Amino acid sequence: MSLTQPLDNEIEINGQTYEWDLSYDNVLRFYELMNDDSVNEIEKIQLAFKMFVPECTADIETQIETVQAISKYISGQDEEELEPSENHKQYYSFEQDADYIYASFLQDYGVDLIDLQGTLRWEKFIAMLNSLSERTKFSQVVSIRAAEIPSGNSEYEIAERNRLIQLKDLYALKDENSVSYAEQEIDSMFDRLVESAQEGGERE
Repeated sequence: MSLTQPLDNEIEINGQTYEWDLSYDNVLRFYELMNDDSVNEIEKIQLAFKMFVPECTADIETQIETVQAISKYISGQDEEELEPSENHKQYYSFEQDADYIYASFLQDYGVDLIDLQGTLRWEKFIAMLNSLSERTKFSQVVSIRAAEIPSGNSEYEIAERNRLIQLKDLYALKDENSVSYAEQEIDSMFDRLVESAQEGGERE
């Protein structure tokens, strides 16, 4: 995000520019779609392409390339980044923590996310999410999940360890729901699709 440049409202595909929908709720629907086991991978690409660029028609190879580029953009990955780094790990889930996120935005910013569906850009949403204050429930829960359990044997450390273990259990994040897990699965899906396309080209 740049404070001196407007957010891009268009994407170039095959030499033509099209408006793209990067509203925060549309991106969250993309994550939900990628986690839907009832939809096969090609259908996921086709549906995601229409979600992001509804006015464009393209072949499946172009759709894969476009959705992959958008996926990397919204996840904040560099084009050359092959594996998620440790500091890229996220301790939250857009689905599991939806209530916390909604309430925390309302608490810190006075922003009702439901009212901003279809209008609030993803980049703004993420900037606000990452900057929520420590007094919000979302930040407190994320802090608990990320905290290291103390290993000392003092009375205080034992009490703190027991307290933190209980809190971690209370707010445990299911791996398959975490943002980090979802992004890794999406990357793996694109690897499979690209490899399949390359093998098809070699056979031809």
